[in-house]
Amino acid sequence: MIDTHCHLTYDGLHERVDQVLAAAAEAGVDRVISVGTTPADAEKARALAARKPSVYFTAGLHPHYAEGYTDKAALLDALREKLADPKCVAVGEMGLDRHYPDPPIDVQRRVFEWQLELVTGGEQFRGPVVIHNREATGETLSILSASGIDPGRFVFHCFTGSADELDAILAFGAMVSLTGIVTFGSAKDLAEASDRIPLDRLMIETDSPYLTPAPHRKVRPNEPRYVADVARFLAERRGLSLEVFVSAVDANAERFFGLK
Repeated sequence: MIDTHCHLTYDGLHERVDQVLAAAAEAGVDRVISVGTTPADAEKARALAARKPSVYFTAGLHPHYAEGYTDKAALLDALREKLADPKCVAVGEMGLDRHYPDPPIDVQRRVFEWQLELVTGGEQFRGPVVIHNREATGETLSILSASGIDPGRFVFHCFTGSADELDAILAFGAMVSLTGIVTFGSAKDLAEASDRIPLDRLMIETDSPYLTPAPHRKVRPNEPRYVADVARFLAERRGLSLEVFVSAVDANAERFFGLK
């Protein structure tokens, strides 16, 4: 089983990463992707991936940190250097977040569009892109459409939007990834919407150390091992055995991220 999006570099996980990965392996989670949210965070994830065979990483700038980066060339050079690493499997996470008033959306949009330049043209990165989208689906899809990048190279991670937003993302052609939020009793609409995602367009993640799934909601921090509970919940909704469901979403992740 693969946890396609976690943050092993964050407090609560990084200082006990050996224990976290051992617990994941015991739960059947044999590969994890630690997602970079700044160049420095990606460098920390790269160091971890270099010494842990089960860990891969990504390099990107999360919209929450957009205001700290005003030098386009410096940002892209820092990310490009990490994207050249064989264990770097995607650029991102990047995108837009309107849940909070800051950073201003125009600042977020600027660094989002800068990062997409890493994926377009010439010798640029040819792998997938991890999208952070919170309450900005229309704007995000507009930017991605304008980029000219193959929609199949994008995954909307931690999807929590409406059925209409999901339909728009699926019509665009991107992959969709679900976290433990889909298991929450307060997220029945999301669970019902998740049934619309074609099995070959679906991936699963923890986004740990956040969003611990049921039945472990009170456990902090969340860990990669709990992606098994996301898988179990979604398999039951679809009337599939856990083995069949995991085989399908793992195949999606292996194909999308180029995992071995």
